Formats: sequence, structure tokens, C-alpha cells
Amino acid sequence: MDENSIHPGHRKLAKVFSSVWLLGPPMSEQLLDLVSHLFTPEEAGLAVHLPYYIPRSVNTIACRAKMPPGEAASLLDAMADKRVILGTKRGYALLPLIPGMFEYLLANGDDTPWHRRYARLINDLFATGYTSIYSTRPSPMIRNIPVQSTVEQKSRVVDADLMSRMIASHEHMAVLNVCQCRQSLLFSGSPCRRASAEDGCLVFGSFALSTVNAGRGRLVSREEMHAIVRERWKKNLVFMAANLEPSNPNAVCTCCDCCCHYIESINHYGGRVSLARPHFLARVDEGLCTGCSLCVRVCNTNAHAMQGPVHVFDPGQCIGCGLCVEACRQRAITMEENPLHDPPSKSWMSFGMRILPAGVLSALKAMRTRKRP
Repeated sequence: MDENSIHPGHRKLAKVFSSVWLLGPPMSEQLLDLVSHLFTPEEAGLAVHLPYYIPRSVNTIACRAKMPPGEAASLLDAMADKRVILGTKRGYALLPLIPGMFEYLLANGDDTPWHRRYARLINDLFATGYTSIYSTRPSPMIRNIPVQSTVEQKSRVVDADLMSRMIASHEHMAVLNVCQCRQSLLFSGSPCRRASAEDGCLVFGSFALSTVNAGRGRLVSREEMHAIVRERWKKNLVFMAANLEPSNPNAVCTCCDCCCHYIESINHYGGRVSLARPHFLARVDEGLCTGCSLCVRVCNTNAHAMQGPVHVFDPGQCIGCGLCVEACRQRAITMEENPLHDPPSKSWMSFGMRILPAGVLSALKAMRTRKRP
């Protein structure tokens, strides 16, 4: 992009999106290109006055922007329709580029040239690794839900960790139209090697109802959800959710190493600090291992690898999913309880209080790092 062709409104809005409080990337040509694609100059001029996260009314935003409410409402509705800002009955707000706008914008499954260019731009920006500056303090935000058959013999211990418990805990459950990560990579010319873009996230409780009401997914029965879970396990996907007890509304991403941005952050950008220490970890009996490499093929976090004909296992990379246990024909891998695991939070309120200190400290450190010459 020609530096001189950038509209001042786009530059101001890009600076807003680069804020550490929006988990933003540093100012760059890539960020400016993305913002210019998402917003018209007029939209950008108003968007800089939007609050972060918590929606505010049209009148409040119009007052901040010194704009007639009717004119502001028209622009806000246009941005909300494109899903580049959050639009609710209460008002409008900005979301972080990723996670936030990324999921919100792609959730409907729309496929247009505009969406495809967006996918390429956001994937290129994420690939700069800027999210690593927000991964400096351990915070058990995300938990892996292990493959049930690998731990079901200890089900009394791990009920809270299994998909069966989550399915049993909710009357309403749904499947999103698409997986935003797989869809964005498909749009960028890199189709998933494990699953389809239509293999969307699984949502439970009130999240399921709001998803369906917004047209972003479909309700399914308990029987259907069990079948979908089995299918995803067979595709060697890992189940990642907010670290909450199963009775809470939640979303479960069925992730892969080739598309999922969270798995990518674990493998390359320090994202493991936001992963709760798992209830179970794999243990390998190298005496039984024949070096067949089947575990390597199913592992999404590079915990298993081959050094020539020799199998090596890095327990520090294991997230406790159990896929390797099912893949191993020699029964050389078992799952063992991790005495240091981080139990799920009781509620969304306790979850927020639990992760807030680490989030603030990481943001402050990112701010200090950017100010260094």
C-alpha cells in the first residue's frame, strides 16, 4: 500500500486497533491495509469514537463524534451489518481484531471476494506473531477436553473434563455454520488436511440459543451432538473450551494444527501460557514403542516427533488430548493424571476474576515493550 494513499481516518483507527487494551498489533503497513479494507473513510472517522467491548448507545457515540445521531446511526448500522463492529440492542462497540472480530465477522459462513481478501489479510497479520507479546503471564483460560475413551476407565475422576458431561449438562446445544479458522485458511488457499470448514464449533446453553437466533448455527439434539463429537475425534481434532465447569454456557472449538490460530499460538507464539494445565498427560513406554510414527501423525502440538527411526516425546508440549493413545497400536502410550492440573472455574464471574490479573500484567508489559527505543 502506498503510504501517501492512506486516509487519515484509517490511520487514526489503525492506531486504535493497535492498542494493547484491544490486544492489538503494532502499527504497520499490514494493519493499515487491513483497516482500509474493513472500513470506509467515513466509517473509520466514526469508529475511532466507539467504546471497547461494552456497547454504548447511538446518542452517546454521536455525542463523542460531534455528529447528528441520524447520520451516526446510518454509519453504525452499516458497520454492524458488515460485522466489523459489535452491534446489539444496547448499542455498538469495537472488538479486538483477533480473537473477537475474526470470529464475529466470519461466523455466518459468508463467502464473497471481500470476505476472502479479509481472510488473507488477517491471516498474514496473525502470522507476524504479534500475539506473543500478550503471552507473558500464565493464565488458565483455555482447557483441553480429552478423548473420552482414553480416560473413561477413570470417569469418576474426569467427569468434569469429558464432552459427555457437557452434553448432559445442557438442554440446548448447537453447531456453528463454519469453523472460522478453517474457513479463513480455505479462503487463503490452504484447505484443512484434517477436517472441513463446515465442521464448526460446538456451543452449549444460552450461547447455543443466541447463535441460532443470529443465524450462525443450527440446534442439534443430544444424540446428534454425541455423533458429531465422535466424528470430530475420528478426524483427530482437539477439543478446546473456556476453562469452566460443564454446566456453564460455553463454546468448544474442535481444533487442528494446520488451521487453528490458538493451536498455532501454542506451537509458535507462546500461547501455552493461556492453556490450563491438563488433568491428564500422555506417558510413553519407549520399551514398547516400535517407531511406527502413528502418534506423530495425530498429534496437533508436536509433542511426538521422530528423530530418524527413533520416537521422541516432549511432555512439555502435551496438552492431554489422548489422540496418541488411540493411535498407538502397541499400547505404548497411556494417560496419567496430572497432579498440577488447573481445575475449571465455577462460573463466568469467577473465571473472569481468575484471569484478569494476568491479562492486565501482560498488557502493561506489552505497553512497556513498545515504548522501548
